[in-house]
Amino acid sequence: MDKRNNKRVKTHQLVRVCGKMGVVNNISDNGLQVATALLPKSRKVDVSFEAFGEEITVLGTVQWFRRKSSLQELNQLGIIVKNAPSQYYQFVDSLGIG
Repeated sequence: MDKRNNKRVKTHQLVRVCGKMGVVNNISDNGLQVATALLPKSRKVDVSFEAFGEEITVLGTVQWFRRKSSLQELNQLGIIVKNAPSQYYQFVDSLGIG
């Protein structure tokens, strides 16, 4: 079994990936797993969400994806965080990860 470098926590946070709606399934201080109906056009993405009453935008790279196999499913994206403001890390810490 693969060991992860960073602890992740399950969550259901609404996000926008390159402006398209999605949901974060799990999060760590260096990445996110996001479910979305539409795949981004590029591996370089921006992910925006609300936390602490403000919008946080994180820049990242899609490391992997799984295409949906039925109409009821969503695409799954593994995104590595490349550039995040301090509010992102504060949000992650508030979930008990950091």
